[in-house]
Order: sequence, then C-alpha cells, then structure tokens
Amino acid sequence: MARPEFIQIKLADIPEDVIEHYNLREIVDADGYVYCRVEKGMYGLPQAGIIAQELLEERLGKEGYFQSQTTPGLWTHDERKMIFTLVVDNFGIKYVNDDDAHHLVNAIKKHYVCTVDWEAERYCGVAFKWDYTSRIRKVHLTMPNAVQKALLRFNHVKPTKPQYQPYPHQPIVYGAKAQYETLPVKSPKLDKAGTKFIQEVTGVFLFLARAINGRLLPALSPLASEQASPTEETMRKCKLFLDCMATEEEMILTYHKSNMVLAVVSDASYLSETKSRSRVGGLSTWLDTKKTPSTMEQC
Repeated sequence: MARPEFIQIKLADIPEDVIEHYNLREIVDADGYVYCRVEKGMYGLPQAGIIAQELLEERLGKEGYFQSQTTPGLWTHDERKMIFTLVVDNFGIKYVNDDDAHHLVNAIKKHYVCTVDWEAERYCGVAFKWDYTSRIRKVHLTMPNAVQKALLRFNHVKPTKPQYQPYPHQPIVYGAKAQYETLPVKSPKLDKAGTKFIQEVTGVFLFLARAINGRLLPALSPLASEQASPTEETMRKCKLFLDCMATEEEMILTYHKSNMVLAVVSDASYLSETKSRSRVGGLSTWLDTKKTPSTMEQC
C-alpha cells in the first residue's frame, strides 16, 4: 500500500488459537480492542483491487504486455500480434499464432493459478457458440438459464396472459397542441423488503441487458432511478418487467463479419419521463455498401 492503515478488531471476535499464537492479550486495550497495521492487500480492503492491478501490470510488463491508456482492461503486446481483455480475473484473448497465446498463458501461470478454455465457450458469464461451418462465420452470445434462475429467485410465476412490453409506454394524446409533463403517480412508499426487491431486480437484470439484450435498458433505467425511494407504482412496473421476462424466449445476440457500413440514427423524446425529463435514444443498423445514399437515409 502507498501508506499503511489500521484496523480495530474486538478481541472477542478473534479465535482463541490466534489469540494465543500472537499473544494478543498482551496488547489488547482497555476497551477490548486489538489494532492491526495493514501494509499489503487483504480480503475486504477497498485498496485490494488497485494493489492487485498494479502488481499485475508490473509482472506482465516484464513480458512485454501493457494496458491501453484510453481503454482500461484492454491489453496488447509490444511485438506479438495479439490483444486481450481483462475483467476481474477473466482473460479474453484474441490471437493469430498459438505461440502467442501460450506465451501469455505461461506468463500468467508464473504467478497465478489459472485454467484455460481453448474452445472459448464462456467469458464473464456469457456463453459463446462459434459457427465456423456456415459461409459467413458467426458467434452467438447467450446467458443460458439466467432469466429462469432470476425468476425462481424472485418467486415470479409466468403470467397467464403473455406480456411483451417490459415497461409502460407513454400514452399518446392525439390532436393535442402541446405536450405536457406527465405527473408522477401518487402512491405509498414501499417498506424495506419492497425496496430491496426493486434493487435486486434491477441489479440482477442489468448485466443481461448490457451484455445480451440491450432493449431492456430503457426499462431498467427508470426502475433504477426510483430504487432509492420506490413506491407501490414502482413495484407494479417491476412486476410488469418480470412478466415480460417470463414471457420472452431466451435472447441470442449474433455477431458476424460483413461488408457493410454502420449507420446510426439518434433522436430524443420530449417530456417522456417524470420531473420534466426526456430520453435520448438511437438506432444502429448495418447497411450494404452497394446501397445508394438515398436508400441509406431512408433506412
């Protein structure tokens, strides 16, 4: 650590064999506390993450690996044609030659215990299914049984009537000359158990939304904004979201190589959220390079 810190521990919370081994009764204070000087990383220490990161940078730096200055977690080598990402303790490696991959694995095994998945079937909880047999090579990303496990955790039963809308839409007022702010629904606040339920739902499904199913983000965003002080109306919206999750089939995200260009259209809604807030959104699509500009604009 850059500077040592101290921890106050109650002597009654320390096992007897540890007390005897370190003669802690000789240094306990009048209030029954023992003070420990922390100089290195340990479990539960907030600085443990940065200590491990700096140590990893030092060790891999000796092997020629360095982290991007603009994209944290993205690593390259000064000579070898390879690149990898690091999320907590998961390495995702892209390489051309097998020797380069073995060089990184051996560099890691010098200091850490690790396992290697040469088929690259799972990374950060996401399952990868590689398709090399079709004319256009593809990779399919899924999170198997993630929704089913979450619904079981929250004891949510599949609705009798299918629900395909994850969040209530803003009603359209036809013929109105002006659009006004939607006033929040007055509803009683939830207790601690209800508040924790809302927070758990948004936390559990947020990674699924970011990694696989991006269409869930507009629904989770307002739920997350209300989780600090949720109401019964928030719970109703949350149950609607769970009904949608129970109705939909497993989401599969597919990537494949193409000769297309990326076209992005962005826009913003007006007063579609509470407290006079709006929402910005966009649509990205891949367009064939042979299409004319007018056709691309229409898309």
